[in-house]
Parts: sequence; structure tokens; C-alpha cells
Amino acid sequence: MSSLAEKAYEEIRRKIIYAEFLPGDILSENVLSKELDMSRTPIRDALLRLDAEGFIKTLKNRGILVKEISYKEILDILALNNCMALYAVDLVSKGITSFNIEQLKLHLDIQLKATEKDDYLEYTLQSILFGRTLIASSQNDVMIKTYDSLRDKTLQFAMVGWKLRPQAKHYSANNYNSSILQAIISKDYNGIYQLTEEYTLYNRERFINYGVT
Repeated sequence: MSSLAEKAYEEIRRKIIYAEFLPGDILSENVLSKELDMSRTPIRDALLRLDAEGFIKTLKNRGILVKEISYKEILDILALNNCMALYAVDLVSKGITSFNIEQLKLHLDIQLKATEKDDYLEYTLQSILFGRTLIASSQNDVMIKTYDSLRDKTLQFAMVGWKLRPQAKHYSANNYNSSILQAIISKDYNGIYQLTEEYTLYNRERFINYGVT
């Protein structure tokens, strides 16, 4: 991919993930070409890549549709993330690996400060990094890469919910991550399993009923 196509890909992808382009929006090669000040060729190359990644869908004679992340997909992603996190917890509980508590504290602290500033993007990014640090305790490179490959879908889902439903209850991960950290510090591994199960059920009901994060 050319440098211009890479630039176009990164910018369009960023706008989709940060909900500057919303699900259901119809994009135009011509408009994107003018906005990014480049020819349609790199734009087209970038869109082909985004289509392959599932962020958009090309509609014949209609333009490019920004795809919605279904509740089924986000729930599947969360279920997988939970499985990886609990695997890491199991390894730590057996003394095979250990948690990076200072890194977890750092991400949670920034997350809570972002909440005070009503900076939902930073809050979400730090919550995702908190989860990544938890999973990284497994020292399983495949799990970490899997988590990284899915995090932008999680971020997009969160930002779309924030933008479309500003009146809804957000910042729910604050209490959860705070409780998880306290359980880790006190080595209450059974408590982590219980917290994860409760939060999963809470999110399942909330996503289905309201579609918020």
C-alpha cells in the first residue's frame, strides 16, 4: 500500500472508530478525496482495506456504508476478553505469573481523572488498556495480539453509544475496574470471577436494552 493510501486508511479508520463517521453514514470517494486532499486511487485502496476489516460496506451505485457493530458481535468480543482475563487470573492464583499492579493503578487513575473531566474517549482508552494489562499477565502473546486486534471495535462501539446517547448512563467501567483492582491487591481471586460474571450480565442486559457502554 502506498504512503498516501496508508494515510487515507489511518484517517478514515480513525474517524470511524472515534464516531466522527457514524454507523449508517454513507461515504463518498469524491468527498473523501477532497477532504484528504488526494486522488481517488489511494482513497479507494484505503476503503478496500477497511471493507475487508468489516468497518464499511460498499453499496453498488450508492456509496460506502459505515457498518454498525451488532450487539451480538460486541458481546462475543467481551466474552472472549473475559475468558482471556480469567485465564490470566488463574495463572496468577497458581503462582505461575503475576499482575503488574502499578500499571493497573496507573490506567485506573487516568481513567478516573478522565471521568472527572467528562473525557469519554480517554476514559474508554484507559479502560481498554486496563483490560490489556490484566490479560498481559498471562504472558500469552497470542492472547495479547487477539485483544489488540479487537480493541478498536470495542472503542468504536463505546464512542458511538456516547455520541448517540449522551443522556444515558456511561462510565460504568469505573466501579468495575476499581473493584477488580482491589480484589487483585487483596488476592481475592474468587471475587474477581464473581465480579466478572456480574459485570458481564449487567452489560448484556444494558447493551440489549439501551446499546450503551
